[in-house]
Amino acid sequence: MSEKDLPIFRKDRISTGVEPLDLMLEGGYKYPGTALLMAPTGSEKQCFAAHFASAGLSEGDSVIYITTDKTPKEVEKTAAGWDLHFKGPGKIFYIDCYSQGEASGKANIYKVGGPGALNEISLYISEILRNNEGKKIRLVFHTFSTFALYNEMGSLFKFLDSVEGRVKGAGGSVLLLVEEGMHEERFLTTLRHTIDEEYTLRNKDKIKELISSRLPVAVPLKVGPLGVEVE
Repeated sequence: MSEKDLPIFRKDRISTGVEPLDLMLEGGYKYPGTALLMAPTGSEKQCFAAHFASAGLSEGDSVIYITTDKTPKEVEKTAAGWDLHFKGPGKIFYIDCYSQGEASGKANIYKVGGPGALNEISLYISEILRNNEGKKIRLVFHTFSTFALYNEMGSLFKFLDSVEGRVKGAGGSVLLLVEEGMHEERFLTTLRHTIDEEYTLRNKDKIKELISSRLPVAVPLKVGPLGVEVE
């Protein structure tokens, strides 16, 4: 019997890619659902996203990775540094809001004009969902904070609401990476009304802790050679 067959793993959960967290969360993030991960500037947020994407690909899911501060090649290189490789029976599709210049020539990379190109991004998400009908979907915003710099708040949340609805309706979950200390309280309050669960990574006494109402305690962890390691 695999771990996924154990009674503690609920059907309305999707793996975080970090086994100890999955055990504490009865299987992972809410599915279908939207999870918010807030953390200070650094690589930790991307590490969580890499675990989430890598786990999905190994399970045969379709992953949509929206990147705003790295090229797709840089995203994969950083993940590989944690021994997280974006390979498997699943497929990954990038919506690249960062790279400049000509199209990549790769069928799984959709280049857009930047984080302000919400209509273009929305159309590409719809196209990917349509072409991957019947697959479990994982969508990563890396990072959602960047979108707040390029878009008016009302337009951004209208876009997010539409994307969430389509992804959840297609059988999927969304992971939003958010920079701590970057946003006004009004923005965060509105964002919290749209999500299903929130996780915060904080520094405490030279260690990092992950806190959430879904976790029984603050979870001490570090980002090491194998990515997120629960201590």
